[in-house]
Amino acid sequence: MTVTPPVPIFVLMGTAGCGKTSVACEMQKILNCQYLEGDSLHPQSNVDKMAAGHPLDDDDRWPWLRSIRDHLIVKAKEAYNDNANSPSRVVVVTCSSLKKVYRDILREVPSELGTVIFVYLKGTPELLLERIQSRKGHFMPASMLKSQLDTLEEPDEKVENVIIASIIPLPHEEAKIIVAAAVERGALPTSALAH
Repeated sequence: MTVTPPVPIFVLMGTAGCGKTSVACEMQKILNCQYLEGDSLHPQSNVDKMAAGHPLDDDDRWPWLRSIRDHLIVKAKEAYNDNANSPSRVVVVTCSSLKKVYRDILREVPSELGTVIFVYLKGTPELLLERIQSRKGHFMPASMLKSQLDTLEEPDEKVENVIIASIIPLPHEEAKIIVAAAVERGALPTSALAH
């Protein structure tokens, strides 16, 4: 009997301005996979609070993180019976995941169903601020970056299943680098490199 491997779930994480959405969209193009924008699951009260320049506290984040986790489980169930050798049998999600305890919630996907791999989009505070100041129509003001950097607990590759990626390359190049790293680790089939 063949055992069906778990669905790879890539959580693109980092502070505001690191390019989570841009890189996730490029990964979705490469892999032709399911994509979930974590920010879309924020309750309106969280969006209003951040738009007003007030950082979220843990009580604001817990329900949001559990909602993302629950959506990941649904997405993984949808992809589970797809061809295990298909690069599209993947879920990509964006979520800042600033603290390890937040990442631990997202890792609560049943292990037989999905394997959560964090992709930490790492950049200097100066580059992050420059990017935030240049974007239009986002609810997160530039003034919130400091609070996110203060909250950030960078993931440790020795302890967490994480790919660390520089935000310097353009999003389409960064997505290719991430996919190649995932293939090298065995998280994606080699056919993912052909896209």
